[in-house]
Amino acid sequence: MMLSYQKRISLTAIIMVLALLLVMAALWLPAIKRDVKIMDALFVLDITDSMNVEDAQVNGENVSRLTWAKEFTRRAFLDMPCGAHAGLAIFSEARTLILMNPVEVCASYHDLTRMLNAFEPHMAWARSSEVSKAVYTAIRQAKDIAPKPTIVFVTDGHESPPLHESLFPKFDGKPGEIRGVMVGIGGDDLLPIPKTNESGEIEGVWGVNDVMHQDVYASLQADTTVNVPKTRTEHMSSQKRAHLQTLADRVGFDFVSSPTKPGKLVDAIRAQSETRPQTIDYDLYSWLAAIALTLILLVYLPYGLLIRTDD
Repeated sequence: MMLSYQKRISLTAIIMVLALLLVMAALWLPAIKRDVKIMDALFVLDITDSMNVEDAQVNGENVSRLTWAKEFTRRAFLDMPCGAHAGLAIFSEARTLILMNPVEVCASYHDLTRMLNAFEPHMAWARSSEVSKAVYTAIRQAKDIAPKPTIVFVTDGHESPPLHESLFPKFDGKPGEIRGVMVGIGGDDLLPIPKTNESGEIEGVWGVNDVMHQDVYASLQADTTVNVPKTRTEHMSSQKRAHLQTLADRVGFDFVSSPTKPGKLVDAIRAQSETRPQTIDYDLYSWLAAIALTLILLVYLPYGLLIRTDD
C-alpha cells in the first residue's frame, strides 16, 4: 500500500486528536456502575524463624519464605477485583494477631501494602511455632468479623515444638464454618533455620541441641500406642505438605502448595468464599488512558514497520 507524505500527516493528526479525546474522557468521564461478585479475605502470614529460610524465588532470585509470602500476597491484592476486601494478620507462637481488618482492596491498596511491607521477623513475640493452634485462633477471630472472611493462611507448616501426627490439638469448631485456604511455602529439602535475636537480626542458625525434637506429650507416653520418632532434624526446615493437608482437612480448608501465579490463589479464594453481589463504581480511566498511550506510541513508530510507503 502506498501512502503519500500528506496522507501520513493527516493520519498522524487524526491519531493525535483521538488520543486527546481519550485522555479527556479518561479525566472527565464519571465512573460507571458495575455489578460484581466480591469476596472477603484475611491473609495470615507466618513470621516465625523458619520463614527466614531462603528456598523461595521472586523474579528468579532466591529469597526468604517471608519475603515470598509478602510479595505473593501483594500480587494477590492486585488480582482481586475492586470491591473485594482484604485484611492482614501475622502468626507467631500459638495464635494469630489481626493487624488490619478487611478493607476494600482498590481504595486501600496503598495502606495494605504499607502494612504488609512492615511485616518483619522482629514482630514475633515468641520463639515457638504452633501452626495448628494459630489456625484455630484465626478461625475464632474470623467469626467476629462481619461479613466473615475467607482465611488465607501462608506458612511452611513447621511446628515447633514438634507435633506428633496422631496428637493434633483438639479443634472445637465446625469444619468449613469459616472458609479458608492453606498456602504452603518452602522446598522439599531440609535446610538450616536462621536464628534471630530480639531485634529480628539473624545471628547464625538453630543448632541440633537448641530445639526440641519430640512432641512433649508423646515423649511421656509409657506405652507403645504412640511411636516417638528418633530423628533429630527439627532444627532444620522444609515445607510440611502432609501436615498442612491434614490440618486443612481437619478445619475444612483448601490446600495450595507453592502456587506460582497469584491469579490461581485468588481463584482458590473465590472458590472457597461465599461471594456476595455488590454494585461498584468502575473507573474507565486506566483503559482509556492505555488506549490513548498506545495511539501516541503508534505515531512515533516508523511507518515502514506498519505499511510500505513511498521513498
